[in-house]
Amino acid sequence: MNLIDDMDLRKAIREARNRTEAYHQLQGLIRKIYSGVFKGKKITTNRISAHAVRLIANCIIAYNSIILNTIYEKMLKDGVSQQIIDKFLRISPIAWAYIAFTGKYNFKKSNGQIDITAMVDALEKHLKQYFWTDSKTQN
Repeated sequence: MNLIDDMDLRKAIREARNRTEAYHQLQGLIRKIYSGVFKGKKITTNRISAHAVRLIANCIIAYNSIILNTIYEKMLKDGVSQQIIDKFLRISPIAWAYIAFTGKYNFKKSNGQIDITAMVDALEKHLKQYFWTDSKTQN
C-alpha cells in the first residue's frame, strides 16, 4: 500500500529498475559483441562466462565512476553552483557509448598507466561548455 501513496518511493523504485536494466543491457552488449567467447557447452563454462561478462561490465562502471567522481570533487572544490552539480549528478556511470569493444589495443607505450587526469580534463572542458551554455539558455 505504501507504493500507491508514496510518490518518492515509486520514483526510487523506478530509478533502481532503470539502473538494473541499463546494467543488463551493458552485459547483453558485451555478450553480443563477443558471441563466441562467452558461450560454453557445459554449465560450469557458462557460469564462468557469466562471471567474466559481469567482471567486464563492473570494470567499465568502476572506470566511469572514477572519472565522474574526480570531476565531481573538482566541481565541489571550484564552488560550482548547485544547479550545475544537480545536472552533473544525472550522468550515469553505466554509459558505454564511447567504448569501442572491437579491435586490437596496444598499451605498450603507456607502460600500463592510464592518464585519468588528461581524460578528466578533456571531459571537464566538454561538460563546462555543455552545462555553461545550457544553463545560460535556461536563464
